[in-house]
Amino acid sequence: MCDADDMPRRLGAAQLAELAAARLAALRAAGEDPHPVVNTTRKLATRFWGSAWMRHLAQCEAGGLCLAPGRTLLRHGCVLDLRICPGAISARVSAEELYEVQLSIRPFDEEQLATLRQTCTGRIDSLVSLMEGKVDAAVLQCLCDAETGLLPTPADWRMRCSCPDWCEPCPHAAAAIYAAGCLIDADPSLLFTVRCVDPAALMQAPAAVAPIADFDTAALAATFGIDFDVE
Repeated sequence: MCDADDMPRRLGAAQLAELAAARLAALRAAGEDPHPVVNTTRKLATRFWGSAWMRHLAQCEAGGLCLAPGRTLLRHGCVLDLRICPGAISARVSAEELYEVQLSIRPFDEEQLATLRQTCTGRIDSLVSLMEGKVDAAVLQCLCDAETGLLPTPADWRMRCSCPDWCEPCPHAAAAIYAAGCLIDADPSLLFTVRCVDPAALMQAPAAVAPIADFDTAALAATFGIDFDVE
């Protein structure tokens, strides 16, 4: 198991912050448009979905996942750029060097999506209430389930970093995961984006079977030798 504090102690807090600020300035001077994520608060998140993401990470850490160095890097402004797109997160994280991080999340299979839709249908008043986490308790229990809900399990992650660290996640990947939670806290729709789930689809009832009058009764009668009396 990795030492949770090993990487950040190679550089002091002031050095981490100074290097990160200098590299961020260099990226901007080179004409790039980085999207840094900085969070110095103890809780890291204050809204429902961001807090759910952070609680889930705490549970993963209690299960043995090495994540503490990522929090340190995030709090010292070392996540210089982070993008969330369907099924993936990309980041540039400053430490001894500037590292490139690529994270992907295994998508839900059709059975998992069907379970989510079945649980949610008719129980969500609006997209706003879903984004705020103000929905039926059974819906929240389903969506936040540690194994089958929206929050990715350790087995769902695929991680790649340009650093030589052998840990998974390495500190830079862990920082990106925490930074993603900060963005989700500010914009909960990003959770649905990264999980490739259309939140509107969770509110839609299953397609109804068309009434018999909508079928070509003449063709059916000719095929099966049955007379239909449909008003």
